[in-house]
Amino acid sequence: MKRVLIYKRYERFWHWTQALLIILLALTGFEVHGTFNLFGYENSVFFHRNLAWAFMILIVFTQFWNFTTGEWRQYVPSTKMLKAQIEYYITGIFRHAPHPTRKTVYNKFNPLQRLTYLGLRILIIPVVVFSGIVYMYYDNLIDNGFFHNLNIVAYIHVAGAFMLIGFVIGHVYLTTTGHKPMSAIKAMISGWEEMSNEDAAVALQENLKVALVESRKGISGQGTIEKEHIFESAFEEVVGRLGIDTESTRLRERLINSRVGYFRISKEGLYEEVNDAWLNLYKCVDKKLVIGSHVSFDRTEEGKKRILDLVNQVLSGKTITGERVERVCKDGTIGYHTVSAVPFKDAEGKIIGLEGFIMDITAQVEAEKALKEKVAARSAENNFYSLVSASKEVGYFRINKEGDYQDVNDTWLHLYKYNSKEELIGKHYSLSRTEEDFAALEKSVAKVLKGETIPFGITRRFCKDGSVGYHSITMTPVFEGKDIVGFEGYIVDKTDIKLAEKELEKSKI
Repeated sequence: MKRVLIYKRYERFWHWTQALLIILLALTGFEVHGTFNLFGYENSVFFHRNLAWAFMILIVFTQFWNFTTGEWRQYVPSTKMLKAQIEYYITGIFRHAPHPTRKTVYNKFNPLQRLTYLGLRILIIPVVVFSGIVYMYYDNLIDNGFFHNLNIVAYIHVAGAFMLIGFVIGHVYLTTTGHKPMSAIKAMISGWEEMSNEDAAVALQENLKVALVESRKGISGQGTIEKEHIFESAFEEVVGRLGIDTESTRLRERLINSRVGYFRISKEGLYEEVNDAWLNLYKCVDKKLVIGSHVSFDRTEEGKKRILDLVNQVLSGKTITGERVERVCKDGTIGYHTVSAVPFKDAEGKIIGLEGFIMDITAQVEAEKALKEKVAARSAENNFYSLVSASKEVGYFRINKEGDYQDVNDTWLHLYKYNSKEELIGKHYSLSRTEEDFAALEKSVAKVLKGETIPFGITRRFCKDGSVGYHSITMTPVFEGKDIVGFEGYIVDKTDIKLAEKELEKSKI
């Protein structure tokens, strides 16, 4: 889901002001007719008259705004896609059929809405307004011989009012037919419309196309843009004017300044871009030493085969997520990370490279190796405990057979945002889980207490301050002789990678 700016500030102002005036006019009008008693008859007449004047003033200002801004074009009727739109409202909407038309800032209304709003402006509102004026000045009009009976005017005014109320009811119902039931109402408050990724892509493309044409006219009398820096300037102006929600339009913008290692690689396998987090993982200071070098330059022989296979998969159009690879850092040390990537395409949709992110898992790999030694030795006194209990990247925990915490390290406390062990020791592990998460974890705990070692995968954690994080968890039994007296294991934070994967998924649209 993405957001696109559709409604301008004055547009939202007159819409809600008009809605409020119509509701108040309906309330006071019904009271004048004796339907109920709310304000009192005399007050209702006074309010109704003054609200009517406010309504007419708003109409004048809004029509002036429509003509000076060109928004009047939104109401020009069209029969194109009219039948499809009617069928959508009658049957398609109940079958979850795709919407036959797409909304943009330059084309807000579907053909049926255009006809309805045109009828509202040239029929319903004029009928209500002019019959209301006759109502207000009927004494003068009768005295001058224009009318001999007010009944016909009253019937016309009430009929127009009921049509206007009917329009409001239908309008409110149709606001629930957007991408989500409240999307249209939220859009008329904030200006930003929530759309499916597909609809948003079409809207942004259409908005950009029209606005760029306007920008060209302002930049060059001949309607051309010859210099790249002028085009870039125009593009930035257009983006600002359209209000494109750029936070969700590109993977690079979201990752380039994050703690996640971002990279972009050409079709030839050469690095085109990396961020500071990537450089830190490879223990490289100067980006110039990386840009232009081949993706295989920082690998072992086995690692070269692995990374080239992954690169070729992505260049063929696939998306890879969480693939484990090893790297050779600039100082000669070996590290491990997961890599996720998507194809990088040009404006015509042709794959010209790939981009993605890496997440360091060196500490996790070392913990896994120590855990294997522990399982093989069936002993609590080995490298596993000393390694993970002192780790700054791996959160260690030990829990007894009853499910109560016996020990955690500082990294575990940091990930769960606790200040000291005393807050945890002796408490049940369910304190940081929802009912659903606890049920899944409880099944795994039962297996561990029977002697299995379980890599649990990625799970949620609920921290002390109420925030939510994600981590991978691995658990293994704790033995005293031949008896299992509890279990221990480690967690590795995966919050950043979870967020990065969401951006990776968005970038595939």
